[in-house]
Amino acid sequence: FMSFNYCFTFSTVEMSVRYGDCNSNNDDIISCYVHLGLERAKKLSDIVAVRHAHMRVLNTLIDTMCDHCLSRVWRKQCYRYIKRLLPLLYEMLAPQQYKQKTQEIQTLYTYYFEDFTNSNQPNHSEHMGISSEKKQP
Repeated sequence: FMSFNYCFTFSTVEMSVRYGDCNSNNDDIISCYVHLGLERAKKLSDIVAVRHAHMRVLNTLIDTMCDHCLSRVWRKQCYRYIKRLLPLLYEMLAPQQYKQKTQEIQTLYTYYFEDFTNSNQPNHSEHMGISSEKKQP
């Protein structure tokens, strides 16, 4: 059983990560959040609850990475932590689910970071991987 204080701390840190800690661009708060999330998961006995706890952390980091309202530096830090959590994801998910999730993460990263300069182009279908055909010059 987790104390109210611990749950409150976790939620507060989670909100700081998700909405950007405007007081700093260091990754201490993200590191703290990931650590608290993993510790929280360790205290659970049910495997489904453990998986849910891990996915909550990962999905918060993914949502933050994709939020254009936050600084690029902050979002990139979240991506770095997502990459660090991939071995954990590998342990939790079936091979097909893992492959799907990692492809989703990579697609989002490409869209939100690598295509940043092309974001004002009207046709996003190419960037989303919808069109697999290469246009001839």
